[in-house]
Amino acid sequence: MIKQLLLISALAASTLTSSAQVVSDSVTMGSGYSNQVFYQLSTGNKTIANAADWDLQFFSSLFSASIRVNSGFDVELYAAASSDTSNFTTATLDTSSLTILRDGYATWETDAFTSQATGHPNYGWGAYQGLGNLVGLKVYAIKLTSGVFKKIWIKEFKTSGTITFTVADLDGSNSFTKTINRSTYSAKRHFYYDVENDSIYDSEPGKTDWELVFRKYSDQAGPQYYNVTGALTNDGLAIAQVNNTSIADAQANWNTHTYDSTINIIGYDWKSFNMGTFSWDITDSLSFIMKDYTGDVYQLVFTGTSGSSTGKMYFTKELFSTVSLEENSPVMNVGVFPNPANSFLTVNFELIDASVSTQIRIMDMNGRLVKTIANNFMNSGVNQITTDISDLTQGVYFLQIIAGNKSITKRVVKQ
Repeated sequence: MIKQLLLISALAASTLTSSAQVVSDSVTMGSGYSNQVFYQLSTGNKTIANAADWDLQFFSSLFSASIRVNSGFDVELYAAASSDTSNFTTATLDTSSLTILRDGYATWETDAFTSQATGHPNYGWGAYQGLGNLVGLKVYAIKLTSGVFKKIWIKEFKTSGTITFTVADLDGSNSFTKTINRSTYSAKRHFYYDVENDSIYDSEPGKTDWELVFRKYSDQAGPQYYNVTGALTNDGLAIAQVNNTSIADAQANWNTHTYDSTINIIGYDWKSFNMGTFSWDITDSLSFIMKDYTGDVYQLVFTGTSGSSTGKMYFTKELFSTVSLEENSPVMNVGVFPNPANSFLTVNFELIDASVSTQIRIMDMNGRLVKTIANNFMNSGVNQITTDISDLTQGVYFLQIIAGNKSITKRVVKQ
């Protein structure tokens, strides 16, 4: 596994929350792992999309030349012996010698189409032509989710946002050309395309609205590639796999682990099939420490799976380190629990200056006041206030403690 080591100073600098809560959760991918599920750690939100509805995964970024294939549902890309584009609609593609090209997992952009890139200006399927534009060089054979073989020519990527490609039967018949504007999907990390139905699927949540996607995909297990199921992480997130260590010790020493952004760190091998019992075993003393896009740090522990019958995967998560949004704090030893919370939220804190009137309030993501917990609060010593938040809708909020010209903000999740 390729490692991309990341600095962990940002992790170590976050504020430890002593009153953490272990939350049990699960995702259901459906029979035969027919769905992919995008999961957000902070809210538990799950976005479910049909996993077999697409062949190609395009990147919305105007600066990405990458195209992934739906390997979990047997989409395969092949480099042909001859890749001449000049007679695409008239000549039959030579399939006497085909080399399979595979997606990788160092990053989301380690993909099949650019796997033969030799470096700028060669990006595998195309070459840089100036002004940020790429022009296609090759014709590929592609097996679709249906098992049908086609040939495909990625003709150009333009900095204006357009992608143009042509697809045909292997003999050049039934040809059609498609142009898609990536700018349409700029709020997402990726969008998806079904070749046979000429359909685009805008099925992902926003770029930073998910940390994990539970998916069926092809990965290398020993010398062979197999279809596997597990969790891949979103772009650029720091994550550590902690083996042969108790859950408590893994968390206690969280800032000593090695973190990287390889997207299959969690992957599929936290489970294994026991041929003796014909059931799934879950690896003991294994946990994953990762942070979300706000910098909050979670411990993730997988606890079970139903296998392909329902595609259900069980896990626990614990938010144990949160980022204080302001350092000019009027309080010491502030704790907010449970977090996430359903009905009641408790705030523990000690005022630094009890002579200054203190306000405690909850704001929504747009900075609007949604609840005042305390006004003109001036008690010295350690304080604990519990408030009912059952009237708040599910989502992310900010609890703010203000005293004079000092304030501290804590992130709160309402389930």
